[in-house]
Amino acid sequence: MKKILCPTDFSETAQNGIVYAAKFAHHIGAQLTLFNVQSLFNINPLDVVQGKMLRMNAYKELLEKQSYEISITFKISCYAEVQPTSTSLAKTIADKATDYDLIIMGTNGADDLFQFLSGSHTYNAVLKTNVPAILIHSGCMYSEIKNIVYAFDYLRERTLPVQQLLPMISILKSKLTVLQVMEEAYSKELEDYLKELQEVLHNEYDDSIELAFDTIRSSSVSTSIDNYINKNQPDALAVCTVNRNIIQSLFHKSVIKSL
Repeated sequence: MKKILCPTDFSETAQNGIVYAAKFAHHIGAQLTLFNVQSLFNINPLDVVQGKMLRMNAYKELLEKQSYEISITFKISCYAEVQPTSTSLAKTIADKATDYDLIIMGTNGADDLFQFLSGSHTYNAVLKTNVPAILIHSGCMYSEIKNIVYAFDYLRERTLPVQQLLPMISILKSKLTVLQVMEEAYSKELEDYLKELQEVLHNEYDDSIELAFDTIRSSSVSTSIDNYINKNQPDALAVCTVNRNIIQSLFHKSVIKSL
């Protein structure tokens, strides 16, 4: 984990994400790239015709100045890149991230009704990339990640995808608690099967990570996860995306989007 991409739109939320990313990069000895995407649809037509791209050049100068200050302040290698695009911001970020080991970006959730229904730029970028991402909520300050809660329905999926988490856990020496949200109805048979799965997973990963399990019963997955996090105060919540076709998406409410 040597290269970190930090998308920014120069907002206060994005600036907080940059500070977090810089401290994180310093902690693990990684290089950081600040990345700004400029939609060609937002550029004045006269600028396009004249080929001046004045606004883009101004953003590039601002970002380069910021990357220099970060390099000096946090003693890391920090670079700046501004990229014009005629596609979506989320796709551009996802495409750029293929050259990196990790994405760190600030988020404040949905800004309007459209984003509430379709998802924020951050949410859509995460969906389109295979690169692990750390999302920093506005107001979240940097601290070492020693305890991670991984919310995943391993009872339904019969597996526990942790390959993308393992490098981070290894570098940070974090403890991982796997959180299973079950329906409120109790079944001893289901409870026994859950314990069997936990034992299998313990045997599989016990040598590589410090692993624990916890279970909560609720009919509302996202709400119960949120309540669990607020109560237990881990350093990070981990979730993973699952690719679904259009039909499946119609009948499945995204937990990540809700969170």
